[in-house]
Amino acid sequence: MWEILFRHQDFVAINKPQGISVHRSDGEVSLTATLAAQLGVEKVWLLHRLDKQTGGILLFALNPQSAAVLAAQFAERKMKKTYLALSDRKPSKKQGWIKGGMEKSRRGMWKLTRNMENIAVTRFSVYVSVKKCGCSFLSLIRVRHIS
Repeated sequence: MWEILFRHQDFVAINKPQGISVHRSDGEVSLTATLAAQLGVEKVWLLHRLDKQTGGILLFALNPQSAAVLAAQFAERKMKKTYLALSDRKPSKKQGWIKGGMEKSRRGMWKLTRNMENIAVTRFSVYVSVKKCGCSFLSLIRVRHIS
């Protein structure tokens, strides 16, 4: 059972745990099929994705009309996705940009490269860094994908 965070007549927001693939792989349960069954609808439309190792909120449309409208809003960058990340290190800068090319890596993962093909731009800002146990840090970082 998926944790439903919000349900509207046109869309639903769920909590996707870390370690769950958005797209079906061999031997894995289909997130979209199990969610549709849980909601008692024939089909749901995935509007964006999160990497397998990332947990967070996923949005699904509940009908083809809202899927088209909401997908267009994502494509036109009218929707803004913001992530909060925890790090066990103190970032060298309080805010900045991560910019580089993206290419497929092992097991369907993506990696950041120095080339400028298939470019990705991400802005980050550190909310707080706290020294713990006198030797290590815990940092809360706001991350926003730009392109």
